[in-house]
Amino acid sequence: MKKILIVGAGAAGLDVLNEINKLKNGIKVLGFIDDDPKKKNTLINGVKILGGRNDIPKKVSKLKIDEVIIAIPSADGEIISEIVKLCTKIKVKFKIVPRVKEIIEGKARISTIRKVQVEDLLGRPVVKTDVEGLKSFFSSKSVLITGAAGSIGSELSRQICAYRPNGVSLVDRWENGMFELQTELKKLFPLLKLNFYIADITDKQRMSDIFKIAKPNYIYHAAAYKHVPLMEENPTEAVKNNIFGTLNMAILAKKNRVERFVIVSTDKAANPKNIMGATKLITEGIGKMLNGKTKFMSVRFGNVLGSYGSVVPIFQKQIENGGPVTVTDKKMTRYFMTIPEAAQLILKAASLGKGGELFVLDMGKPVKIIDLAEKMIRLSGLEPDKDIKIIFTGIRRGEKINEKLFNRDERKNLAKTLDKKIFITQSMGINIETLSENIKKLGNLLKKGDEDKIRKIIWEKMLI
Repeated sequence: MKKILIVGAGAAGLDVLNEINKLKNGIKVLGFIDDDPKKKNTLINGVKILGGRNDIPKKVSKLKIDEVIIAIPSADGEIISEIVKLCTKIKVKFKIVPRVKEIIEGKARISTIRKVQVEDLLGRPVVKTDVEGLKSFFSSKSVLITGAAGSIGSELSRQICAYRPNGVSLVDRWENGMFELQTELKKLFPLLKLNFYIADITDKQRMSDIFKIAKPNYIYHAAAYKHVPLMEENPTEAVKNNIFGTLNMAILAKKNRVERFVIVSTDKAANPKNIMGATKLITEGIGKMLNGKTKFMSVRFGNVLGSYGSVVPIFQKQIENGGPVTVTDKKMTRYFMTIPEAAQLILKAASLGKGGELFVLDMGKPVKIIDLAEKMIRLSGLEPDKDIKIIFTGIRRGEKINEKLFNRDERKNLAKTLDKKIFITQSMGINIETLSENIKKLGNLLKKGDEDKIRKIIWEKMLI
C-alpha cells in the first residue's frame, strides 16, 4: 500500500483524493496538509486535515508517508520552494499538480501529476479570475497559432484548447514537434476540431490555402527565430522568417478579415543590440503600420523557463552529465517567467487589446543566472561547487548583461491595464513613416543575400 499525503485541501486536493479513491490501485491518502488554521482537524471525504506545511516532517515520519502530492495550483513559487525544501530534507518523494490547465478546466487529474520542476519554484500564482472572461472571449471563435510546436506556441495551444473555442488550427514547419503536439492535444481534447499544418509562414500560397480552410477569427503569431548568437551569424534568415514571415501572415490576416492578430514579441526588441531583437522590433512596427479593421497588437516579455534551447534545459543536461555548469558572466541577470504564465498573460492581453498597442508583461524581479544555476543544482540533490562545478565562459556576441523590457520613450508612455501584471504602451524606436518603403528595400537586398547592406539598412534606416 502506497501512503500519500496531499498538500492543499482545496478543490485540486479534493479532485486528487476522489480520483485516487475511484482508481483503487493500492494508493491510500492518509491526510491533508493546509495552512488555513480553521481547517485543522476537519475532514474532507473522511480524510483529516493534519496541520500546516511546517507539520509535514513529523506527519511524514509518524504516518510513514511514501509520497507527498502538492495540489495548490494558486500558490506562488516561494511556497512551493518551502514545501520542496521540507520534503528534500526528510528524503520523502514529492510530486505536483500542474497549475494552469487544472484551473482553466476546474479539474485536477492524477494522469497529469508530475515531478517538481524549477519552473514551479520560480513561478507566480495563476490568476483564477481570468478564466470566465477568456472562456467568453474564445466562445464560437476559430483560432490559428503559428510556431505552434515551439515552447510558447505549444502552451498557447494547450490553454486555448482548454477554453473550448470553435476550432484550432496549428501551424509549424517542425515536423517532429508537431507530431508530438498532435498526439498530446488529440488525447487531451478528443472532441475539439483540431487541424495540424506543416507549413512555412513565408510561403504565401501555402499560408493562403490554410487561411481559406481555417477561416480564423484570432491569430497568435509565435513563429520566429529567437537565438541571439545564431541570428547574428545568419541575419538573412532572421530577416526572412521574422520580418517577411510576419508581413506575409499580417497581409493575409487583413485580406481574410481576421479580427485580432497577436504578435508574440521579446524583451530583445527594447533598444535592440542584436539582429534578432531588431527584427522583432520591426515586426511590432508591422502590426502598428497595418492596424485597422484587423486589430494588431504585440505582447512583449522576457525569457521563459524551460523553452527550447534556453538556459534551464542546458543546465539540466550539464547537471545530469556531472557538470560543469556554464554561466556566461557572474553579473548576468534575466527576467524569467514560466511558460504557462507567459501564455496565460498573452491570452489576457489579447482580450484587452483595442488595436495598435504594445503590451508588456510584468516579469517580476530579474534573476541572477548564477542563482538559477545554484537552485537547479540543489533541486537535483547536489551542492554547487562541491558536487557540480560552475564555470564562467564570457559574454557572447550580441548579448547584454541586463535586459530591459522597454526603452526610455516606451517607459514614459507606460500605463496600467485592468490586469496588474500587464502594462500597455506603444512600440517605439521604429521609423514607422518609412517602414513600408524600407521593407521593400530589405526584400531586394534579401534576394541578393547582401548581409552587410541588410545590417546597414536595419540599423541606419529602420530603427530610430
